[in-house]
Amino acid sequence: MKLKNLTLTFVGVSMAVFAVPQVARAVSLSVIADGLDNPRNFAFAPDGSIYLTTSGKGGDGADGRCIASPSAQYIPLCAASNGSLLKIAPDGTKTAILPNLTSIALTPSGEQAAGPADFKFDSQGNAYLLTGLAGNPAERDTTLKAPDLGKLYKVDLVTQALTPLADFGAYELANNADGTDLISNPYAFAIKGNNAYVVDGGANTIYQVGLDGSGIKTAKAFPQEVLSLTTDQFPKLPEGTVDPTGGAELPPGYTQAANGLPVSNQSVPTGITLAPDGSLTVSEYTYFPYPEGAARLWQVDDNLTTTGIGVNNTQLTGTEIATGFTQLTGVAYDPEGNLYALQHINSSEWKEIQQGGVITGDISGSIIKIAKDGTRETIWSGNGLEAASGLEYYNGSLYTSNRARLAGTGQLLKIDLKGGSEGRKVPEPATIAGLVAFSALATRLRKRKQQEELGEELLAKVETL
Repeated sequence: MKLKNLTLTFVGVSMAVFAVPQVARAVSLSVIADGLDNPRNFAFAPDGSIYLTTSGKGGDGADGRCIASPSAQYIPLCAASNGSLLKIAPDGTKTAILPNLTSIALTPSGEQAAGPADFKFDSQGNAYLLTGLAGNPAERDTTLKAPDLGKLYKVDLVTQALTPLADFGAYELANNADGTDLISNPYAFAIKGNNAYVVDGGANTIYQVGLDGSGIKTAKAFPQEVLSLTTDQFPKLPEGTVDPTGGAELPPGYTQAANGLPVSNQSVPTGITLAPDGSLTVSEYTYFPYPEGAARLWQVDDNLTTTGIGVNNTQLTGTEIATGFTQLTGVAYDPEGNLYALQHINSSEWKEIQQGGVITGDISGSIIKIAKDGTRETIWSGNGLEAASGLEYYNGSLYTSNRARLAGTGQLLKIDLKGGSEGRKVPEPATIAGLVAFSALATRLRKRKQQEELGEELLAKVETL
């Protein structure tokens, strides 16, 4: 299943829940770069420069390089050459180090692009670029004419040469590690020693790739999670609908929910980082309808040990570090060993934004700190943090790509954890009570109509399955 909606208007209850900790800590938020198209993951160079991937905004479809989105109601995903690797110097100067890279995105909004997805340096200073795909890899080289998508490259930053190290699209097409639909969307990676560890939110897989040119060494699928979902966790379907699938056979790996809609049960891994003990920490987004409180953090060893049980004997053995999150899209550690998890949107995304980028509700996200003893603290929620993706700790601050699923309004944000009088203020608790009462009523009325409309769209989609 494609990583739906990375991916990336806010008022509401979240302000009341998180206001007091923010005032007490005086954490501040600032914009490092603005006006970006689907900004994604990034890395810091020794001089403090930031190398940021932007997935671009796709094309208009005039050249026929389009495929139907597998997860966005079959809206066309069209290709163009507007993805990039940007260098943001400490003084804020932006330079396109690798311009004109392939991008595919929903047309005409440019939302949910796939293209340049992550960038990292190894311990010797060598550079690596990951590209996403977000579709059926069988259509990559033919219809899209974009053979550079869905791969990991070694990058020569002087000559701009790209040397391919792994082709995840081809691997998914040949092996389909999770045994479900054929989708690949490499989204993030981490480097340990001479290996890269890549999470693919389309294939629901983690790959071990040799940086010496030896290719994909191991691939393991994340376990599915079957939850008992109630009808109120889905958009409201049109009155009188009995079987929204029209009796169609469910796709591989899908189950039928209480209201009849097909549910994939897939993990959708999104973020990955090295833990202080040398293991890998992975975040997951979860599947439609993106149940609130169901996203998990995984601990994975660097051998990707298999249980010997699972689809094609390729299921990952991992340990759940924590659960209870919603739509995670990034993880990071600070030098003290505290873990930070990034929530893309604090509620199920279908409630807040339509496929195609029309924001209908509150797309506020959160950053949650998990201390070594397991204690949790939300250090930032809303107040400028919206539909973010990717998380890095650097020199006392967290950095994230904001509005990471939108074209033209993306940002790179800095959240200063050191505190100080410059911290952004939020409403005092007495003021918040009035805001909550008003916004909660307005939100209920607005969402009732939106959910009815979305239910009709979903019905139209499932009838095509």
